[in-house]
Amino acid sequence: MAGITAEMVAAAEVEVTAAERTRAEAEAALMEAPTSTARATELTSALKRVGQARADAEELRQLHAGQVAAERAAASREELERVAAKDIAAAGKELKAARGKLEEAAEAAQRALVELMQQTEAYDALAERHAGVLSGQGLDLEGESGAGRSFLGVTVKARGQVFQSAGSGAVLACLVHRVAAARLPYPNYMVGVLQYNVGRLVPEDRGDGLLSGLPTPDGVTFPELPSLRAALDR
Repeated sequence: MAGITAEMVAAAEVEVTAAERTRAEAEAALMEAPTSTARATELTSALKRVGQARADAEELRQLHAGQVAAERAAASREELERVAAKDIAAAGKELKAARGKLEEAAEAAQRALVELMQQTEAYDALAERHAGVLSGQGLDLEGESGAGRSFLGVTVKARGQVFQSAGSGAVLACLVHRVAAARLPYPNYMVGVLQYNVGRLVPEDRGDGLLSGLPTPDGVTFPELPSLRAALDR
């Protein structure tokens, strides 16, 4: 059968509905007179009509779907693009704008990270200088003021306030880890690499509280992963 239209499919489905209605009426009539041979015959005929109507509608649906698929496959690339011209234009416009915003944000973030490292380097240089001055005057870390050195860097105490060198790479890793942990789904390889990077600055492990007052980055809530037991029980 060729030239199947959506209207023909809809008409066949209307026929199914009508056949179902006739069947329901025949069933009700037989319930009123269960011993009536005529009404039993009418119900049998109605059931056959329902079955045939359903089969005809299903056949038309499949033929129409196949016809639509064949028409789409036979359409030229140019025709497909002509039909989708509006969507193609919207995709190009919206993605170009979004990419521009992405690149602007990346440029701003890059500048900010450079500034972050420069400020860390300046802070570390200042800590080194003051540590040298205080150590040179015989002041160690035993009192409220003084300085000391370790393989992790320098520590300076000024009237009880503690300052420790940070390391620009450690600070960078700290900030990237915080954002990655807040924005990426768990578990995530990148978050794990950053979390267990021995060079990452961990505010909780420091004695001077550096970066401990940073606000939590805006996070993303992801669906909770099922437990292994729950996954196996499915």
